[in-house]
Amino acid sequence: MAKQFEGPILPFLRLEGSASLPKFRQVQDQLRTAILRGHLRAGTRLPASRILAQELGLSRQTLVRVLENLKAEGYLEARQGAGTFVSTALPRQQSQPRAAQSLGDAPPRLSQIGALAAGVSAEIGRMEHRPFLPNQPALDRFPFAQWRKCWNAVTRGGKAAMGYGDIAGELVLRQRIAEYLALHRRDPCDPEQIVITPGGHAAFTLAALALADPGDSIWFEDPGPVTTSNLFRTLGLNLCPVDVDADGMDVTGAMVRHPDVRLAFVMPSRHHPLGVTLSLPRRLALLEWARTSDAWIIEDDYDSEFRYDGAPLPSMRSIDSHGRVIYAGSFSKALYPGIRIGYLVLPPALVGAFRNLAGLIHRSVPVESQLVLAEFIGGGHFASHLRRMRSLYAERREAFKEAGHAALAGLARIDCSESGLNALAWLEGGREDRAAHRAAIEAGLQCYPLSDYAIGPAARANALILGYAGVPAERMKPYLGRLAEALARL
Repeated sequence: MAKQFEGPILPFLRLEGSASLPKFRQVQDQLRTAILRGHLRAGTRLPASRILAQELGLSRQTLVRVLENLKAEGYLEARQGAGTFVSTALPRQQSQPRAAQSLGDAPPRLSQIGALAAGVSAEIGRMEHRPFLPNQPALDRFPFAQWRKCWNAVTRGGKAAMGYGDIAGELVLRQRIAEYLALHRRDPCDPEQIVITPGGHAAFTLAALALADPGDSIWFEDPGPVTTSNLFRTLGLNLCPVDVDADGMDVTGAMVRHPDVRLAFVMPSRHHPLGVTLSLPRRLALLEWARTSDAWIIEDDYDSEFRYDGAPLPSMRSIDSHGRVIYAGSFSKALYPGIRIGYLVLPPALVGAFRNLAGLIHRSVPVESQLVLAEFIGGGHFASHLRRMRSLYAERREAFKEAGHAALAGLARIDCSESGLNALAWLEGGREDRAAHRAAIEAGLQCYPLSDYAIGPAARANALILGYAGVPAERMKPYLGRLAEALARL
């Protein structure tokens, strides 16, 4: 096998034929400057002198002279049999940013969407993986070996997975998703109704862009997922907060307070963060409102896979007889968040517009990942994984409830719904959830304050959102004891 030459490409090396400096001095000075500015960091291996000489059109003897001079100055060091490296004795320098054009005090000129995006938070998934991190599946129980076999089976085929792929997603994956929805969600659809997206938020973005104009209004459950509400705000939509009670979204109240809206965003299977389910009468009322108002419903099928008391509930789309529901699903919780594969199930009349919009915005989801997921589902591994995770999360949920009721007595009331990955701890004794959140962080734990999810006044939002799915059952008691000590100090 031919020897592979290592080392970075050095595009900053430029020779000026008209310059007064000799060419070896030009190369020497540019390398020295790159090291001093941190563009070449300590320990970086340089390309072989022969490769550099070929790229610059110089003799190898000239390049050897340059490298020897920089070694003598202490910028480079030779390692026998390994090559030439930037000296590790040098302090690590931070790369210097290019000088920006002076704009005085004037802010940068942005589009309307750019300006809106500058004013909200887009942080998601960057929290430290501490105990009780919400929405966190049990990544330590992921079937890595089986996933690797599926990946090997797909990539062994050579070029098949290296192109752009279908803008709606690979047909084999859409077929597998359609089979899964028909069997597990009692919601049959044609694979041609499915559009694959890079995650759930991309699905919401497509729906908002295709169906609403900036300035249009959208019903949004209050409290509701903060990153999604920020997304819709950034796209220029007017958020109309709708109350949520034990039966889910208050559809009648929404029609009274916000009659003129274009979209409704709803989580009927499991509301996040409250954990309630939208009742059948309200589902039917919402569908009738959409039909008579020529409006659209975005159904976020949040955490539908993990229900611990009976089978997963049918989707709302499955009872939609007038084609008003856009169903959004993803694999972030069922598999792992970094997979970044979501999907939409669309009414037939919308498929063409959504396909084209998906192709214009993100072209396609990486084909390899789609084919691996299709192989994983088609081989029965996805269903097996879901069964194992339901059993595991049910065990962890019971351990959390038992330890939580004991440890947090007098401090917080545990509210653990029959589905999902999270629970709520409603604070008692006048404690405020943002202060409790800070105390939990200081105690080495992680959680979210419910008040961050509030769209309107946060009167009800005085609880902590705690994720139990990623915590081993035997660790619940000590971790909840640590949380109790933190809350007691408030």
